Amino acid sequence: MELSDADAQAVLRVAGRLTRHPPLDFAEVLAAVREEIECDSASFNDMVMASRDFRYVMVPATDSARAARLKPHYDRYFHEHPLIAAATTTRGLGAIRFCDVEGGDVTSTDLFRQFYGPLNVRFQLVLQLPSPPDVVVGYALNRSEIAGEFSDRDVAVLNALSGHLAMHHRAALDTERTRLVNAELDRFAWAVASVRSDGMVEASSSELLKAGARVPGALEPLVGGEESERDVTLGTQQWQCIAHSVPFGPTVLFLRRRHDTEQDTGRLIEAGLTPRQAETLLVLARTGGSNSELADGLGVSEGTVKKHLEAVFRALSVTSRAAAIGRVRELTETPAP
Repeated sequence: MELSDADAQAVLRVAGRLTRHPPLDFAEVLAAVREEIECDSASFNDMVMASRDFRYVMVPATDSARAARLKPHYDRYFHEHPLIAAATTTRGLGAIRFCDVEGGDVTSTDLFRQFYGPLNVRFQLVLQLPSPPDVVVGYALNRSEIAGEFSDRDVAVLNALSGHLAMHHRAALDTERTRLVNAELDRFAWAVASVRSDGMVEASSSELLKAGARVPGALEPLVGGEESERDVTLGTQQWQCIAHSVPFGPTVLFLRRRHDTEQDTGRLIEAGLTPRQAETLLVLARTGGSNSELADGLGVSEGTVKKHLEAVFRALSVTSRAAAIGRVRELTETPAP
């Protein structure tokens, strides 16, 4: 079904809101969709089928509270959902209703009697977004018996929004991952910035280098060149700086206060490591590299790295690289007495 001019304008209105930065939260997206497709309630769902890890956001809040109380019934009978069955067996169906799939008479199922019936949901329109295998991610719009079935126009509008909703989902995930990465970087005193060839900072995880400003003069020689590492003075502090050039893109700078590096080394020496063993372990914790990669970075042989790590394992009473990295975090994150 082709969209009318009015419906095309409606799609553009929602699409414009979905491109905002930072991205709308999923409740706001549901509200925007409900303005253009009438429904009693709506939800965003992220379901890992194998583990039955079903996470969702639902509006309005009253329906969300009722759904939370009834969710154990959904978890028990979700396999009777005809739209989930269709979505997991055939990708790319677009927006679909109960009436569009085989076995769509959901009223004869325990899922309806125990979940949808008490929730006053008789008709549903769903859209699945791109997702990994055995995962169902998408939107569901719900109507009661009184509200009636979703029209072909509703299906067409939701299909027209599908690409915009998928891009919003990707942007929301990327934004959240970036937030978590930046939080971890700040926790370990690392700052990360992308710097253009003209010295302008495109993005930064820290207030040390502000997006939209120029990098300090001490960092300019590192921009646009070969991969390098050196100490620089920023203000009154010494910083360890690692620069990575990106083909056809900005230079990525990693910076850490040298005081923090020295403090971490001191903590590890107090735990029984030699300075060289501590340095090897800190590089492992920072990069997760193989023995060969650690050897290249430290300028020693692979055999020397292996000996250092064996000594580290004995001193810290651990038996694996992962456990050693975990021990580094315990030792360096605990406040000094």
